[in-house]
Amino acid sequence: MYRNVNNNYKGHSVYTNGAGSRVKSLLSSATDNTNEYQSIAECYKGQSVFITGGTGFVGKVLLEKLLYSCPGIDKVYLLVRETQGATAHQRMQKLLEEPAFSRIKEENPQAFEKVIPIVGDITQPQLGIMAENEELLIKEVSFVYHVAATTKFNETLDIAMNVNVAGTGRVLDLSKRMENIKAFVYVSTAYSNTDREVVEEVLYPAPVSLNEVHKLLKIGITDAQVKELIKGRPNTYTFTKALAENLVADNHGHVPAIIVRPSIVSSSKKEPITGWIDSWYGATFLATVTMKGFNRVFVSSYEYNLDFIPVDYVSNLIIVAAARCKCSDKVDVYNSSTSGENPLKIGAFFDDIIAYSCKHKFYDIPLPMAYLTRYRWVMFLITLLLQTLPAYIADLFLLIVGKKPRYVKLASKISAAHEVLDYFPSRTWSMSARQTTALFQSLSPSDRDQFPCDPTDIDWKEYIVTYCQGIRQFLCKS
Repeated sequence: MYRNVNNNYKGHSVYTNGAGSRVKSLLSSATDNTNEYQSIAECYKGQSVFITGGTGFVGKVLLEKLLYSCPGIDKVYLLVRETQGATAHQRMQKLLEEPAFSRIKEENPQAFEKVIPIVGDITQPQLGIMAENEELLIKEVSFVYHVAATTKFNETLDIAMNVNVAGTGRVLDLSKRMENIKAFVYVSTAYSNTDREVVEEVLYPAPVSLNEVHKLLKIGITDAQVKELIKGRPNTYTFTKALAENLVADNHGHVPAIIVRPSIVSSSKKEPITGWIDSWYGATFLATVTMKGFNRVFVSSYEYNLDFIPVDYVSNLIIVAAARCKCSDKVDVYNSSTSGENPLKIGAFFDDIIAYSCKHKFYDIPLPMAYLTRYRWVMFLITLLLQTLPAYIADLFLLIVGKKPRYVKLASKISAAHEVLDYFPSRTWSMSARQTTALFQSLSPSDRDQFPCDPTDIDWKEYIVTYCQGIRQFLCKS
């Protein structure tokens, strides 16, 4: 059993300690003797890594970047679930055929031979890994990147706990047995502490103890009790990610551990392909239907922050933070976020994507717009008049001309997305990334060019165009 996550904060980067000393330490490292400097690629030379969640959006970019920019890496072991229709090897082969891996396929296809699928599942005891594969990982792996999670916001608490908390514990247990472990990186979320308007790069106390959650799950817990339990957080995803952060801090033992907290992960800024994105999940779906003219209103404010972070900035930070991880009792925390140092305002974002849609005629319904209001009754009224009723009228017309109706179904999907996501645009946070910026500044000019992860470098006007083009190219195929 793991220790109570509310206890034993001594030695950890808890919220009362502040982040200033760590920033100073990182900045001072930039002035070290250049003869002692070890590049990021050199840190991975001859080393093997283990990745969970490698088939997801962040995981794919992380895998590709390691293969492309760390050519001396030995092996990349990828935890892959077998499905009813495909073996782990087949899933891995399909993964490596995706556009994200095209430059490796063209420039260095031999690098794919370094990727080794490990059959397993983070929801199973011992990760469902066979004994011989477990022994292989224990002897060979130096770096562990735990990216896997259920990101389903309305997931039931028992499943979210098993995947996001217990699954993290299983990966950490394996890491503690590895003979040459140098770093364990837990990829959390910047929204694990939504009860705070300002989120620093520190470990905050767990919302409740793990023992309390386990007791409630054992006796049975109602939806009303779940809502009370996660009070201050919008869903089981953010709640369980907060618990998992504390589990890592309290149980990493001798393993050097890092927590990376991405905010809203968006299309790549540059790598592996400019604007690359492979999922409609979350903000991207609502942004797209707004550009198309199907969605016209949000509960939000023009001046609220929209914390986007390009996926390549997230993967680069994971790689750099692991390479610079030092053996310590405390867990370093890095926010991969923009609202603290380089904020993007929600109003400016919608202005820019609407302008892009109009300029490139990306809309399906003329005069796309995004009306921002703080009143839900206003949102309801605008939704009814400008979205729901037009959808029924359009479907009636399609039926009359003998075509299949589709607009009411789309309007229902938009409403469902709002129901899950509206918590986020209706609030604003400032998420500091000072330690991330300091870590980046401690790198050599060559490494800074190779592994950009400083949020202050992002030009939002340029990036939003890249984001929109990525949606058109990789999701809409237009």
